[in-house]
Amino acid sequence: MWQTITEFINHGPIRAELVQSVLMIIGILLVRGVILQAHFRRHPLLEIEDKRRWVVVTRNVTLIVVIFGLLAIWAAQIQTLALSMFAVAAAIVLATKELIMCLSGSVLRATTKQYSVGDYIEVGGLRGRVVDINLLNTLMMQLGPNPLVGQLSGKTVSFPNSLLLGQSVQRDNVLGMFVIHTFEIPVPIALDSDAIVPGLQMLVDKLCAPYVDDITLYLERVQTQKLFITPAAQPRITRVPHDDKVYNIVVRFAAPVPKRLEIQQAVLDEFIRIQYRLLNANR
Repeated sequence: MWQTITEFINHGPIRAELVQSVLMIIGILLVRGVILQAHFRRHPLLEIEDKRRWVVVTRNVTLIVVIFGLLAIWAAQIQTLALSMFAVAAAIVLATKELIMCLSGSVLRATTKQYSVGDYIEVGGLRGRVVDINLLNTLMMQLGPNPLVGQLSGKTVSFPNSLLLGQSVQRDNVLGMFVIHTFEIPVPIALDSDAIVPGLQMLVDKLCAPYVDDITLYLERVQTQKLFITPAAQPRITRVPHDDKVYNIVVRFAAPVPKRLEIQQAVLDEFIRIQYRLLNANR
């Protein structure tokens, strides 16, 4: 009976490659499901970002394995078809140029580890927190709308992975649980910076004081393990000339990722209060 079934598959209307393809896909999906369930049961307290990262990674790995499996199963038929349709294949390559570039960008991201799910990135003028990655595009929750407001806007924005081939990627949380955060405050040229900077420096020092020692030790470990040149953990405020109307105050500090926006907003609030007092001092 088994011989009869084999002959039917090999010579009948259902080809062996088709059956093998279906069985392979079902098997790979079952293995992925078992791996995910086993990992989640073994780590019941896993954060939602880590769970999401596992789902995204296993999905992309599954897709890659399926593609390579199908290519291996249908290799003979694909080779025969390719030899007889070389001109058509060339036309398809030209027509799918963007698709190929997206796949190339995805390979570049994976090999260089530019970012992953949960990272804060900026690429091509788009800023947000990455929530999903596939072979063609990246989806993130948008930050903004003002560059100084790092809160999630509630909107999603996606970009093709081909953008990674021609645009630089800025990643905020490259140091893991901590971040070196920098922002600029434009100040009217008529306001004396000596009346502004000391108050801001005192405030940012106070806000960052609980974290400076831990961040310093963490940066030293990162520098030793990954051979990174890490910046100092102490907050710094510098003054930069801009034009004849304004100058910029540059605030730089180190903090845990969840605290950076809170500290930034506190510094901005203090600046607005100082600016108000200075502008109304002579009235």
